[in-house]
Amino acid sequence: MKEIVKIFLKLGITAFGGPAAHIAMMEDEIVRRRGWITHEHFLDLLGATNLIPGPNSTEMAIHIGYIRAGWKGLILAGLCFISPAVLITLILAYLYRTFGSLPQAGSFTLGIRAGIIAVILAAMFRLWQS
Repeated sequence: MKEIVKIFLKLGITAFGGPAAHIAMMEDEIVRRRGWITHEHFLDLLGATNLIPGPNSTEMAIHIGYIRAGWKGLILAGLCFISPAVLITLILAYLYRTFGSLPQAGSFTLGIRAGIIAVILAAMFRLWQS
């Protein structure tokens, strides 16, 4: 359970760039580094999440949590993956609402955009290779 919390909090905090980036980071962490499931099983889960409605990366986190530790793992993985994104979004929304109209904020947001695009491209490249 501690591993699930640690991994999915880390992914929830550091995984920017949408579902493709999240899934590529999950593959790296779960399949390559930890060996919790095989690459084939990961791709099967990815195919299954594409068949059901909802955000694929969140569904993948929940599926992996369930495989690793049953219902408790499912709940922990989901909460640990989703909660950081909710908190970060609330903080960024507050900052944008408070400081978004300042001229200095424009260059800051351009820098963030460039960084996020780089993360997305790197993640998509890894996923494309798979």
